[in-house]
Amino acid sequence: MKIIDIRFSASDMAEIQSMVGKKLLKYICDPFLFSPSVYGIVGIVLEDESYAFTNLVSVMDYFGVPEDVAVFKICAQSFSDIHSLVQNQQMIETSVHAVISEICVVNERQKLFVNGAQTYEVLLTRGIIFKFEDGHELSFEKNIWFSEDIYVRKGYNLIDQFTPTGEFEESWYDDHRGECTREIITLK
Repeated sequence: MKIIDIRFSASDMAEIQSMVGKKLLKYICDPFLFSPSVYGIVGIVLEDESYAFTNLVSVMDYFGVPEDVAVFKICAQSFSDIHSLVQNQQMIETSVHAVISEICVVNERQKLFVNGAQTYEVLLTRGIIFKFEDGHELSFEKNIWFSEDIYVRKGYNLIDQFTPTGEFEESWYDDHRGECTREIITLK
């Protein structure tokens, strides 16, 4: 059995933990065209630092075949260095000005079975949810394996709007069967 781990690293999780209790001033992303998704990058600005969340492809093993697979990452980055990945695209800033009370990191465990035997286990970070003191939330969710899109949502109970785990399970056929479970790590 092969195990692939593309979750946020321990140092990423420590960086995310350090955001709790700070004020998120704004986020920046490409304008929404037909859905609440943007291509490849969303930036956030806290009182004293800024970060880029990216979902970019790299070639890796995709259940036995080398493929372009989008990997969700976080990186501390100067606000002035956060740019659209679309040529000549002007990013928009959305004000938040709210204190982060907790952050939920949404991970998935995807298993592939061939003829009943487990052949793969993929651990990945699906997204992140910022919860604020006033009760509202902001989430960033990576799209499916090959897509570099990031869904950006504001509202309440945003975990309910994440892509259902059943979509992974339903994408297999014949002697292949998929299972997907979700784990939410809450940082306070």
